[in-house]
Amino acid sequence: MATVDKLKEIKRRHSAALLQKPGVCGVDIDESAPGGPAITVHLESDTKQIRSTLPKDLEGEPLRIQITGSIRKQRASS
Repeated sequence: MATVDKLKEIKRRHSAALLQKPGVCGVDIDESAPGGPAITVHLESDTKQIRSTLPKDLEGEPLRIQITGSIRKQRASS
């Protein structure tokens, strides 16, 4: 099991490429994942087409998939 610091390094190296894939709306580190910290890829929807574009792991660390729908930046409140 990788440390959070190692996962952050892996995420930094791969986030841009993952976010270019259709249907991917976010990448983060889930420190409370079952079995220990994991890289989580957020998807707008769960389709075979979207999942087929994703690797099963990054540098030997498994990816966790979470369906979140679209993620939009919110405006700061006054």
